[in-house]
Parts: sequence; structure tokens; C-alpha cells
Amino acid sequence: MYFKLEECRICGSKELEKYLSLGSIPLANNLVETDKTDSDLFFPLEVLFCKKCFLSQLSVVVDPKVLFSDYTYRTSISSTFRNHFASMAEDVKKIFPETENSLIVDIASNDGCMLQQFKKLGFKVLGIDPAVNLAKIAEEQGIPTLVEFWNKKVAEKVVLEQGKAKVVAASNVFAHVHDVHHFLKGVKTVLDENGIFITEFPYALHLIEKNEFDTIYHEHLSYFLVKPLIELFESEGLKIFDIHEIPIHGGSLRIFSKHKENQEIKVQEKNINFFLEKEKQKKLYDLKAYETFAQKCMEVKIAFLQMLSELKKENKKIAGYGAAAKAGTLLNYCGVGTNYIEFIVDDAETKQGKAFAGNRVPIQPSSILEKEKPDYLVLFAWTIAKELIQKTKQHQKQGKYIIPMPFPKIVKDETEL
Repeated sequence: MYFKLEECRICGSKELEKYLSLGSIPLANNLVETDKTDSDLFFPLEVLFCKKCFLSQLSVVVDPKVLFSDYTYRTSISSTFRNHFASMAEDVKKIFPETENSLIVDIASNDGCMLQQFKKLGFKVLGIDPAVNLAKIAEEQGIPTLVEFWNKKVAEKVVLEQGKAKVVAASNVFAHVHDVHHFLKGVKTVLDENGIFITEFPYALHLIEKNEFDTIYHEHLSYFLVKPLIELFESEGLKIFDIHEIPIHGGSLRIFSKHKENQEIKVQEKNINFFLEKEKQKKLYDLKAYETFAQKCMEVKIAFLQMLSELKKENKKIAGYGAAAKAGTLLNYCGVGTNYIEFIVDDAETKQGKAFAGNRVPIQPSSILEKEKPDYLVLFAWTIAKELIQKTKQHQKQGKYIIPMPFPKIVKDETEL
């Protein structure tokens, strides 16, 4: 069901150094029936550093069919993500104002959340996603979707049936890909000669700087800096021409690239050099920075456990909000289960009535908050903490919130974030 990584997936170097181990942990999105234990799958969760190109990557690769063929995470549940993609669509329209015959291909399109925004602006849209359940939802909402894992063969099929794409998008999926070279070969195949490829992913600089270890799970195979990405894209005939920093997922990058031979689109050298210089200043090309990060992860774990323990001694009722993958990593790494967290609420119906593997914390609809009235609500989806507080403050008039990352703290409302 998995294999160990022996070399860097970007440069092929075997000079890999382990700097973080979060233990043997279940798959973050592998939710289980509350009364069953036979479906718990545990895999080592360790991060390696490439001494040659400075990529961080997991030590193992779990079979993607196990991870993604039936997927519980839905992008459109969050208004934050709907607004994010609406803004992206508007930005793209400024580049390609003639939308009617402009095809946009979204790789790992989930339930069609991004493409809904492009469709509103008149773009011709096509989603690619391996999750049958999510593709069905997207199709029902008018988003044509191919149930496939992205590769060059799928790209050739798209070109044959739909023509080349003006825009190829891959939001929060590139870090999930093991064979990144083959992935980019597919992008180059489907991309129009004047087209652009837009990919978004959590930025490794924020991972290290803000202790965001809960964003490490088995789906996230790579933790990217700009420097190794430039090398990767160049090797596959693509050129990064601009980079934007965006707040989504605790701090991400939006990378714009084109065919290397395309001279029409100018490269924003100053912008790209800004990120390279920042990575250099933060000493992210040195293993020591990552060893310091590993120590900070342990400090967060200890502080979180101490906080929960003190509250339980006071007989406080503690629940959570957001059955996100982040919660799976944090709970299992810290050894927290129903001994501390009574339940976690989530708005996705596909998650409700199930439980996290390993710790068996049950997942409930948010309506339970009115009845249970927890004293403290841990916001596991802390990257959208403001949205969650606004959603729940009518139920939490007498209660408070725990923001677990980047270091555990208690707040009364969104003004204290």
C-alpha cells in the first residue's frame, strides 16, 4: 500500500536527511465507522530534506488509489474558498478577456468549486478528479468532469476531444503528486502555446516559520520552496513567470508558468527574486533550520496537551470544529482522543456520523453545539478561524475558542485572533 522514498523526486539525489517524525499515523482523510477498528491504516509520517535541491518530502508514498478514490473533503463547503476562487477567476479574465472559447482545465477539481467561478465568467470548463463521489457532485452542478488521475495520457485525451487549454489550474494538488515530472509533462501537452499554468500549494517557508506541522499528512508528499520549483519547471520545458503569496491554507504560493519558448509573457524577475532572497535570509537551504522546526513541533505538542489537561481538571467540556486533515495529524501526533475532545463538528455531510481513525473522536453536525454547549471549541481548521467563529458565536456565547497553531492560545472572539 506504500513504498519508501529513496531519492529526491525533483533532482534524483539520494542525499536525504530525516528531520521530523510525527510517528505512525492514520491517513488524515480516512474517516471510519465509530464502532469499527479494522479499517484503521497506520503509516509512518516522516519528513526528509534533500541536501542538493532543498526539497522537503515525506519518507513514504501511499498508493494514491487508497488516498483519493473516495474523498471526503469538499472545497465548496467553505465560503473562504469560494471567495478565493472567485477572485482567481476575475484575475484570469483580465489576462484572457475573450472567455467564450477559452478552455480552463482544473486538475483535481474536487466538487467543481473553482470551475463554477470560471463558468460564471463564460469560460469553457473541464474538471479532472479521481474521486467518483466528488465528480458526481460536480456533474450534477453542471461541471463536466473526467474521473481520472492526471497524467500525460489524460492530457492527450483532452486535447483530442476538447482542444488545447488557455489555462490549466492545479490548486492544492501539486504537493500531493509523487511523479511531478510526469505531471508537468501532461500540463505541457494540454497547454495552448500562449496559455498559462497556475498552481497553488502551501509554502514551505510558512511551514517552518509558523510551526504548521499539522499541514503535514500522507497526502502532502512535498513541501515546496521556490528554488527547487524553478529547477523542476525548467527541466520540463516550463518557465515560472510570476509568483503571488496568498493567505489560503495558512500561507500559500500561487505560481504562474508558461511554455519556456513563449516570449509574449514577460517574466517578473524582481518578484521571483524576492522569494528566493527571503528563502536565503531564513536559511532554508540549511538543514539546521529544519531541525529547529522539529524542536518547536514538540513544544507545541507539550503546550497543547498541558492546556487540554488543565481544562479537563476543571471539568470543562471541550469539542472541536473542522474535521480537516489538520485535525487528524494534530490529534494523533499529540495522542489526543475522546479523553480530551468529546466530538468534532463539521459541515460536510459526508463526514458526519463517522470518526477519525486512530483516536475515534466522533464527527457531528454543527447543530449539536446548541444542545451540548461546549466550554471550549478547538478550531482545528484554524486557517479559517474567523469564518468559524462567526458561524458559531451564537452557540458559544458562554464558551471560548482554542486556536492550536502556530502555538496554542485561547480567545473569546475573532477580535483576539
